[in-house]
This record gives sequence, structure tokens and C-alpha cells, in this order.
Amino acid sequence: MTIKLNTSHFSEFFASVNAGKGSSGDPPVPFPWQQELLNRVASTGRWPDLLDLPTAAGKTAVIDIAVFLMALRDDAPRRIVFVIDRRVIVHQAATRVRCLASRLITDEDPVVAAVVEQLGRFAVPSGDPSGLPLQWAELRGGIVRDESWALRPDVPAVLVSTVDQVGSRLLFRGYGVSRSMRPVHAGLLANDTLFFLDEVHLAKPFADTLNAISNRYRPPAQAGLPDRWQVVQLSATPDEPPQNNYVFSLTERDRDPALAPLLTQRLSARKLAVKREVKSKSKDASRLCAAVASEAAQSARSIISAGRHRVVGVVLNRVNTARSVFNLLDNDPAFDCHLVTGRMRPFDRDELLSAITPRIGTGRARSSDDRALVIVATQSIEAGADFDFDALVTECASFDALKQRFGRVDRNGELSARGIPSTSVILGGSEQVRDAKGSTPDPIYGHALRKTWTWLPDDEFDFAELEPGTRLVSELVAPKPPVPLLLPSHLDRWVQTYPYPDGDPEVSLWLHGSVENQADVGVIWRADLTERLLTGGDDQRAVNLVSACMPGSGEAMSVPLQAVRSWLAQPMNGELLPAHDIQVADVEGAEPSGNTEVRLPSNAHIKPVLLWRGDNSDIARLVRHIRPGDTLIVPATYGGIKALNWDPDSDEAVTDFGHKVEVEQRLRATLRLHPAVLAQAVSGLPPIPLPDEVDADPYADDDTIIDGWLNTAQTLSSGDPVIDQIVKALYTSRPGQRVVERLVIEPVDGLPVSMIFVVTSRRRLPPPVRLEEAVQDRVDCEPETSSFIGAVVPLFQHLEDVGEWAGRLATACGLPRNLANDLALAGRLHDLGKSDPRFQEMLRGGRITGNDLLAKSAVMASECAERERARRQAGYPRGGRHELLSVALAQGSPALAASATDWELVLHLIASHHGYCRPFAPAVQDQHPNSVTLEFDGQLLAHSTATGMEQIDSGIADRFWRLVRRYGWFGLAWLECILRLADHRASASEQVRPGAPVTEVLR
Repeated sequence: MTIKLNTSHFSEFFASVNAGKGSSGDPPVPFPWQQELLNRVASTGRWPDLLDLPTAAGKTAVIDIAVFLMALRDDAPRRIVFVIDRRVIVHQAATRVRCLASRLITDEDPVVAAVVEQLGRFAVPSGDPSGLPLQWAELRGGIVRDESWALRPDVPAVLVSTVDQVGSRLLFRGYGVSRSMRPVHAGLLANDTLFFLDEVHLAKPFADTLNAISNRYRPPAQAGLPDRWQVVQLSATPDEPPQNNYVFSLTERDRDPALAPLLTQRLSARKLAVKREVKSKSKDASRLCAAVASEAAQSARSIISAGRHRVVGVVLNRVNTARSVFNLLDNDPAFDCHLVTGRMRPFDRDELLSAITPRIGTGRARSSDDRALVIVATQSIEAGADFDFDALVTECASFDALKQRFGRVDRNGELSARGIPSTSVILGGSEQVRDAKGSTPDPIYGHALRKTWTWLPDDEFDFAELEPGTRLVSELVAPKPPVPLLLPSHLDRWVQTYPYPDGDPEVSLWLHGSVENQADVGVIWRADLTERLLTGGDDQRAVNLVSACMPGSGEAMSVPLQAVRSWLAQPMNGELLPAHDIQVADVEGAEPSGNTEVRLPSNAHIKPVLLWRGDNSDIARLVRHIRPGDTLIVPATYGGIKALNWDPDSDEAVTDFGHKVEVEQRLRATLRLHPAVLAQAVSGLPPIPLPDEVDADPYADDDTIIDGWLNTAQTLSSGDPVIDQIVKALYTSRPGQRVVERLVIEPVDGLPVSMIFVVTSRRRLPPPVRLEEAVQDRVDCEPETSSFIGAVVPLFQHLEDVGEWAGRLATACGLPRNLANDLALAGRLHDLGKSDPRFQEMLRGGRITGNDLLAKSAVMASECAERERARRQAGYPRGGRHELLSVALAQGSPALAASATDWELVLHLIASHHGYCRPFAPAVQDQHPNSVTLEFDGQLLAHSTATGMEQIDSGIADRFWRLVRRYGWFGLAWLECILRLADHRASASEQVRPGAPVTEVLR
């Protein structure tokens, strides 16, 4: 390294990683407050408790500051978590982080290179030249088994998340996270992490929960674990902070035009506005929604027609109202119109934002020749969104919400500097803003909406100059629901992830407060999954079909539970509850309002959907079957999406993104030869082969037919670049590197009448050319499938590999030597139970073909039917747990126990390395147990496969609770996490380079 980094280099680093942003062409420079904050934290190691910064002050740059501080200080937290309770803003912040991670690789600036070198000192060398110095992830709900961000506890990482996603993970109940992986997520987030809670006024209950964990529930000092965990709040509208809090604010330097011309221009921008009451002849919520939508559409048209402003934002309080406004404005020849809500699939949102951001992004070059554009949105763009509207039409809300919305207007102050300040409109429905007798508070903003409307001036005013006093502001901001006191007894229950305890506290109370709320569910649409298949009586066929092309987060839409139940509900007493009567808000944890007095009974029937839980998936047919955090796979023919957004009234077939998930999120080429899946590509491809056609030809077989079809298809263009990429990847794979499956898609009376081919490559695709889109390798970490990776790995090699990884990861994470050695020992012992002869036969596909013990099978995890056939043929018990036999074998050896510092910890890490035994071991019905004998490190280990670990006196549960008290709720989870991720890393290396020992890979 040629440069010894210090705080003076931050300006050059900031300019390099943010190059190209803005329209001036000059390199961006930090604002004075950004440099000052860096200097303070670099000298003390302590972040302020609160960053009191106005909108447009560049708060998201704290991520750049935190990354640079990692390069300066060895004690800087390894993970940075930026939390903002608006989904679209989460996506935009994640885009910034993705760009930052890419610049660290591609930028040749010497300061950037020095930062990269310093970040690299944290991580265990992996031997992977494409490894990123900085991991990044966007935590978004709605999908099980998408854990690519949680691969390495040692590599610096930046995560961007909503409160629901990060908060539920932190409290051991991660929404959309498989039960087995919940302790891993909790361990990562509760240790070695810096939390930025942006716009804290939107998430006061979660802020209280974070403070409780920070002040009272850290690992005990005697545990010897490094404690690098901090919480920083950011807000443009903060409450009165406690006296002892360390608050950081702007100074006069930030308002000096000579020192900060851009920030000064932003802070001095005028934002003119008028308020307009919308009268409705009915108190019905739907009628009022229609009246507000009509007035909002007309106001937007008037602003565009006046000719002064070319980009208008229309912000509503409900998804339903926003959808109505969009329907009124769409297809108007005078302007383009787009709908942006938080109720979108990530792939759809990515496509839309990439198209419109150049036209609405902050710093763009404005021109009177620009085609007019109207963005209809919800609260999803309210805080922190990099949208720069020329004018705003907004539904009235609380003052703090309006302040955030006006923060999206003339963000750089360019229009105001030109003498043509924006002129915006605030709309208030008469039933919302009039303080009439019997008026009810707004479901989201409470009484603050009405009081804000009354407080706003009646004539035209400059919103930027409005500053309510300290006493008044408490009445004008959205109500802060009380949060229950976080007690040790709550953590004692949440830390029990297998099985869950009776009286399990609902974590949403500690995320959103003591209000009735509905957590979201994730909805995924698949074209090959039909209602006929879901009602055919054989649930396993539907599971096999979806398993062949695993669901991914990019295709999952987060929708409130109640809205989904209403959408799927079958007629009750001859009448169907209208789905559009559920008024969907775009605030995390908010209760859908509107026609909520119509409650669906728990035993009401719904259209069948697949509840995705990996091998444990089943079909939901009743309302009560769908619960918060579930992932639902529904037929594409159910509809539910229009203009890329949630629309329960739409019956248009939805695009299937399954193949895109496989390519972009898993680097796997998978093709389902189904006409509906390939609807847009069918015209450009040769006729799709079907299994019944192959069976009609006595000289044909599946591999030959697929080979011939791929040979023809790869010379053509389907019109879909992703499909073309998949076809070419499958064609270049030799038949032995492909899996061709027949899957039933249409059963009648239990008999298959229609099947399709699913073709999957065993080899992973190379990462995308654009580094900012690179996806890190992952390994399936579900207990049922982790041994099936499509590559044979010897057992003793795997044990050594995991032990090596565990020891190195523990050391890299700053654990003391004794704990690192115990983790390495647990890694060397964790899979001893796979020596069960029946397990070995199962790994070999139900056949005994060799004498060497295996840890991994050549069968792939997606081959669900093949895995089940092998299990039955081998006689391995359903639900059998090899880790319980590993514990039984290990604890019988005094020599192994003597080699550990904390033998209880080693045994628990072995028992829990697939997520069980927290605190109880699962009961397994083993009808034909046998004895297993194994030589390990010169010791003869022996035990019956009937381990007895499920018994209350086996020691499993008692040992768990002793370790919780010894290392803390979050400390023990961290230790488990390090071992489990070592197992995953070793498996991933073995999958990529079968037969190569990890010591060679790490070297």
C-alpha cells in the first residue's frame, strides 16, 4: 500500500465513489458536516446518538463515512445496517450501496485502492479472485431461503432494510426467513453491527427496542466476545432528545455559500404551496377516495398545462387512492405517467426505476423541452427518496410526513434559484380535515392530520419556512404508539427457535408498538402452477414443481396479510368480499383500513395457494392457513398486478419471473419447457418438446430430445435475453452436467394427464459482466437439502474443511483463541453422524457403490423426488437428524472432551448446526435403529442411531440454557452463526471445486 490513510483522504474517496452523480460534471465534495462527522468518529470511535439533519442534507452519505471508517479503525463494526421504513427508499439506498461496492473494485484511484486493501484485512482469504471487498444486500420480505447476504461474518457488509425485515431477524423471528436460519440472522445483526435508523420519527418503537438491546442486553463481559454494536438515529424532524444523548447537527459552516454552495442552495429553496379542500357527498371511504383521486388528477393536469413545471409528483396516503389517480392519468397524450408504490415485485421496481430515474433524479439537467412526466406514488417515496419533483400534489398528512414529501421538491434548490419556485397543492378530504362531531382519527396519521390542516395557512405559503414550535410539533406529528418494555423473559422466549415456546410474544409489538397491525406476506406468481394442480389432491406434485425452480426474493411482492386473504377469499353466503375495499397503506406494519368491519372467519375458504417452506411446503385452503411472514406461490392466472403494482381487481395473467431468479440470484440456468412460462419467447423458439411426444417415439429418450431442441434453440433469438442466456448455458453443458426432469402439471382424479420437462445445469453461471450486479456464490442451507449439492465430497475432507473455515472465521471476527479453537473442533466433529450406513446409502441415490464415507451427494437439492426415493430405498427415517448422532458419538470420547476449553459449547454447536436443539432436539421415529462405529483421530467412537437426544434428560436443553446465560442470548447465536457459515462456506468451495481441500482453496 502506498498511502497511509487518514481523515484528510476522505474527500478524495468521496469524490471517487460518487463520481458522475449530478449534472455539473465537477467531482462531488463532502459537505462540511460530513467531513466533521468523520473526523469526530475517527478520533473517538463513538458515533453520535442522533444526527439532527434536515431533508436534502445528504444523510445517506453516512454509509460512505462508515465504510471509510472501517478502513481507518480496527474496532469499527463489521456490518453497517441502514434502516428506513419505506420500501422504495430502501431500494434507492441499496442502489447507492451497490454502486459503492462496484467502485471499490473498478476505481483506480490510489485512495480507493488503499481503502480496499484495508477492508481486506478483516476477511479470511478465500482464494476467489472475484470476491468483493464489501458485501451489500437489500433486505426485503416475502421469500424463504434467500440468504445470500448472510454468507460471511468476517467480510465488511452494508445492508439496507425496512424495520420489519431487520427487526424481526434481530429478534429471532425473521419474516420470510426459514426457522433453521433465524438464529444465524440474529447472530449476525446483534453483533459487530452499526445501525443507522433513518427518519427515526417513522420508527420510534423500533428505536426504543434497539436502545434496550444496546443498554441492557449485550453479551456478558466475562464471555470474552468483542462488543462492537452501536445505534445511530437520523431525522429531519426529531423529538426532543434525552439530555445525555450525543446530538450532531449542522453548523454555520454548512450554511456558508462559500464553503457549501450546493447545501446552502438546498436549504434556502422556496417551496410555495396552497391547500385545497375536497368535498364528498358521502362519508364512505371508497367515495372519499374517489373524490380525492379525481381532484389530485385534475391538479396534476393543471400544473402540467401551465407549462412552468415538467415533472409533477402526486403523493397519496393509500395504495388504492394512488391506483385510482394513475388510472385517471394513464394514457394522457400530454405527459407520461408511472405508478410507484411499495407494493411491487423487486424485479418490476428495478425495471421501472431504472427507466424513470434519469428523468426525476436529483441533479439532472432540466430543460423546457423535456416531455412532461407525472409520478403517482404513496408514502413509499416519502423519506430519503432521490426523486426531484418540480411540483407536488399531495394528500394532507401529518406535518412530519408533509415535510418529507416537500423534501422531494426542488431538492437542489435549482428552480428557486432561477426565480421559478415550485407551486404545490395540498388536498384534504372534507371528512378527513373537518373537525365535525363524531369524526374519527385517520388510521395512519391520527388526529395529527386534521390538526396539521387547520394549522397550515389558508393563503399561499412557503412550506420551507414553516416551523412549528416545540410544544405544537407534538400535536402535528404522526402518533407514536407505545412500545412494551423489552424484558429478559421476552428474549428467553424468542431465543427458543426450535421448537417455539407456548406464549411466544409477537415481535411486531417491539417493531411498531402496541397497535393493531398486520405484517406482510410475500406473494409469488408462477405460470406453470395451476389451480387445477393445487386442487388435484397430491400436494407433493406442486412442491416438486416449484422446487425445480426455487422461488427468489426478486419475484416476491410484499402485501398486507388482510388484503391477500380478502383477495383469495371464496364466496361466503353467496357473496364475495370486494378485495378493493381493503385500503392498503404503504407504511410498514400499518393496519389496512377501509371496509375492515367485514372480517373473514378463520375457517373461510380461499383459492388454493402453495405455502412455500421448502420440503415442508403445503397447500393453504383456509384463511387461517395464511399467517404473517408466509410466502405464497400462486398461479399466474389469479392476476393481482396491474401497471407493475398490486391490484387485486386485475385478472390479467402475471409474468412469471422464476427463470430470472435462477439466473440473477442463483447463477443457475433452469428452463421450464412450459408454454405459459415461455409465453413471450415461444414464437422465437422451436416447438417445445413434451414428455408424451418423446414416449411416442420408441427410439427417443429425454436427454436426446432435449439435446436436439437446445441445439436448434441456441441458434435462434427468443426475444428475451435471459431466456437466450439460459438456452446457451444449457446447450454448452454436457448431458452429464444437466438434469432433465419430468414434472406433472395437470392431474385429474390423481392421474397425470400432462407433464413438462425442466432442464437444469449442475454448473453455475459466471457472474454478470457488470460488477455492480455480481451475485456471490451461495449454498443451500436448509436442513433437508444441505447434503445434496450436486457434487460428491468425502466425509473426512468435509470435516477438515469446516474445521479450518470455523477456526479462521472465528479469529477474523476477533474471538479469543480458546473460542476459535473450540469452534474449529466443533467443525471437525459436526457431521460424524453421517457415518450412519443408511445415510450413506441415501447420499448415493439409494445404492451402495463405494466404501468411502461421503458428506455430500451428487444428487441436487432441486431433485426433490429423487431425494425422497433415495431416502425410502435406504431406509433412513423421515426427519432423521444426523447431528444428533454426531453429538452422541462425540460425547462418548473423554479425549475429545479434554481437547476443548468449553466442551459444553462444542457439543451444543454440533447439535444446533442445522438450527435444531434450541432448546430441544426433535423426536425421530426410527423403526429400525442400528449401531454405528467410527474411527476418528485414533479414537473409536460408537453409538446406536437411537440416540435418545429427544428425551428431556438428555442434556441438550439444560446445556442450551447454561450457554445462553454464559454467552448471552445474542452471543451464543453469534457463535452458532460462525460455525454454520463455516459449514456453508466449505460446502460452497467443495461444490465449486470438488475434491480440492479447503486449505488449498484458502491458500
